[in-house]
Amino acid sequence: MERQFLGWLRKSWILMIGFALFTSGCFGGDSGEENLPAKAPTETGTETKTDSSDTSGSAANGGPFQYPMQGAPELTLMTEFPDMGRPNRGPIDQEYEKRTGIPIQHLGGVPMRDNKFNYLLASGNLPDIFMNNWLQFPGGPEKAIEQGYILPLNDVIDRYAPNFKRVLEENPEIDKMLKTDSGIYYAFPFIRSEEGRVYGGPIVRKDWLDDLGLSVPATIDEWYTMLKAFKEKKGAAAPLTLRTLFLGERTAGFAGAFGVMGNFYLEDGKIKYGYLEPGYRDYLATMSKWYREGLIDKYFVALDLETVDKKLTSGTSGATIGWHAYIEKYNVAALSNGSAARYAAAPYPTLAEGAIPKFGQLDNAYAGTSSAAIKATTKHLEAAVRWLDYGYSKEGSMLNTYGIEGVTYTMENGRPVYTDLVVANPDGLSSDQVMLQYAHQTNFPMIQHDAQLEWKFEETNRALEIWSKTKHKDYLLPPITPTPEEADELSALMDGIGEYVNDAELRIILGIDSIDAYDEMVKQLKLLGIERVLEIKQAAYQRYLNR
Repeated sequence: MERQFLGWLRKSWILMIGFALFTSGCFGGDSGEENLPAKAPTETGTETKTDSSDTSGSAANGGPFQYPMQGAPELTLMTEFPDMGRPNRGPIDQEYEKRTGIPIQHLGGVPMRDNKFNYLLASGNLPDIFMNNWLQFPGGPEKAIEQGYILPLNDVIDRYAPNFKRVLEENPEIDKMLKTDSGIYYAFPFIRSEEGRVYGGPIVRKDWLDDLGLSVPATIDEWYTMLKAFKEKKGAAAPLTLRTLFLGERTAGFAGAFGVMGNFYLEDGKIKYGYLEPGYRDYLATMSKWYREGLIDKYFVALDLETVDKKLTSGTSGATIGWHAYIEKYNVAALSNGSAARYAAAPYPTLAEGAIPKFGQLDNAYAGTSSAAIKATTKHLEAAVRWLDYGYSKEGSMLNTYGIEGVTYTMENGRPVYTDLVVANPDGLSSDQVMLQYAHQTNFPMIQHDAQLEWKFEETNRALEIWSKTKHKDYLLPPITPTPEEADELSALMDGIGEYVNDAELRIILGIDSIDAYDEMVKQLKLLGIERVLEIKQAAYQRYLNR
């Protein structure tokens, strides 16, 4: 029975994106997060200074190009998120077509690491535009170009993308992230604002803490005390519950307290793999203890978001790890149901009181997610590039950030002000729920800006500030690109390493193996080639520094 259970776990984990809770491009990426505030469009920084027209020649008529594009063909579009494919056109899709003149047929979403992605490649039926994380393509983005799936973009950016080209020229650090070591651009990126790089962390039942006379936990010991109290005095069957399916959100939100994270990171210029570090043993021992005492949801290895939501809002659980929009969602639900429940952010924990955690959640400005490549054999090259380039124009930036003027905002004294549709929605929708219909704001080829949305609950407004207090920035690995040959070797090695380490960690946390099994885990990782992986990544990092 045990073997069958672990076999099922192994198969399910292969489909998950990464192992650690918050790694670059993982928790975020990806991955369907809900409305992230970032910095408002200005005339400086990464904001483009173009309007909705440009003077570059059009392949169609040889003259200056202007939106909307005349006689544009319908393009096909696919994303990496199955639940974000927009099969039903919303106001933002209709407005985009009106302004660009380019109709889009949405084909749903397929993650890069899903087997369906391989079937799609084999079929040859790729969409004109494919939004995905091309850093994760087997063999790297240059391999995708070499194999004839997507186009190198250097030439087409010069010809048809003046807005995006200006972004590259004005932002050398972003430009450095967006190309391979050989200088090839392969996708139109989703670029996070500085504020938008943090969007997730621990969430707790604040009303329970108040009832119990406990403060919001800041250390591992305080978390233990809180979870015990939730179980024994609040009747929580699963004091800490976690969603794992799809995003790999596990207990790793607590690993930073032990000075490690379950993935690759930088320290003193050297790339490290957290599972090999001594602190990871201590972290696993703690999680195993919590699980053994019934403080972690016994089903945490396979819970989806809907189930976690039900447990948080029903009193079955009192803590989780998620995005800041979850706090708003839970508080809105409690208010509408007449419940006294109140949800708030907790800081990433530490071992010592007053210390700053080494890791939390932080994305690179460019983490790879939701970046749009163009099919190598598209018959509609200019239309595809023009549609993508619009998102980097000033007008496109305003639309993606604030929605439609006169509908979601009006201009007052030169600044956008939200309408009652957003801030006092007659249907009871929260502001972020409304804006998800009328703007893109996240997970779209564009530069993210501060939507300046005021959340209904102060707990939501304070979440990002609380979660940002880590040292994660000092250890963040940039988006390196191994050579195609290196990437092939990495892929072969990491397939075995990833599957093994997921199983080994689960066996320890679930108590199937004792913590002493960690030492064997480290030995096995070395036999599987982790030292060669680190060598390849270190070489790629050195090349990145020299770009």
